[in-house]
Amino acid sequence: MADQAFTAGRFGILLDGSEFLGFVEKVSGGVIRAGLAQHQLGPANVSKKHIDAIAYEDFAIKAGMGMSKGFYEWIEAAFDGAHMAKNGEIHACDFDGDSMSVRAFHDAYISEVKIPALGGSRRGPACMTVKLTPREIKYLKGTGSQIGGELPRLRKKNWRRSNFRFELGDLPCERVARIDSFTWKLAVARDEVGEFRIPTLHPARIEVPNLKLTISMADVKPWEEWHRSFVIEGNCGDEAELDGSITFLTPNRRKALARIHLRNVGILSLDTWDEEANKEEIARFAVELYVEDMKFEYLVSDA
Repeated sequence: MADQAFTAGRFGILLDGSEFLGFVEKVSGGVIRAGLAQHQLGPANVSKKHIDAIAYEDFAIKAGMGMSKGFYEWIEAAFDGAHMAKNGEIHACDFDGDSMSVRAFHDAYISEVKIPALGGSRRGPACMTVKLTPREIKYLKGTGSQIGGELPRLRKKNWRRSNFRFELGDLPCERVARIDSFTWKLAVARDEVGEFRIPTLHPARIEVPNLKLTISMADVKPWEEWHRSFVIEGNCGDEAELDGSITFLTPNRRKALARIHLRNVGILSLDTWDEEANKEEIARFAVELYVEDMKFEYLVSDA
């Protein structure tokens, strides 16, 4: 059959040509781009242009909790510092699930994981954005056949932004109303060697983000006491830092999908003045926290 237009339906990911990770909500990036060199040739005031080094754009993958265990284990390893370079393929499929076009990536590292804003009033589905930094990308023709398979039923349950639990030491956290979006990052260094056209990639520094919380004023006193001691009085040694976690829950809140462990957390600021007069809303305060280390843990069983 001659090539013809098709309506894009889903993006599926394979690792090492066979391990199906699942279908994702959205894929962007993954473009092969040439750099531009310009040379001034003389009095004609016209620049001579030509391409030089090839660059491979990062992929940004938007996914919820419906992927396979292997996808989240890759994220776990990145947070643990055991960075794994993976080979894989992203298939653009039609609505029948048939592969129509492919972008293959080689030696890709997870370089960012962005967690969306979480809040009790946010009813929409939640998706994390995972950025992949590849050493090389190739454009391939689709296989024309279906990829993937059926994932266990529990994995397909929606992860919603309103379904979370926050814990930090012995501070009251039951009325945490919002956690702002935050992004874990890995710097990836490129080793440009003149003999080779494609640079090699090497994991470098991990950047652990700060957290900003919005909490009911009913719980402000213990938080103010910690802020006074830690910030104002300067009792901010390692022994004063706290450990905690953010747990993502199923819609019925009975099971945990995944958890981000927070290590060596300190408080930076506490703001009780960000309120409008005569506004009929629950009074809240905001805190900003630093976190020295984060660990990602996937909690869904294969059963």
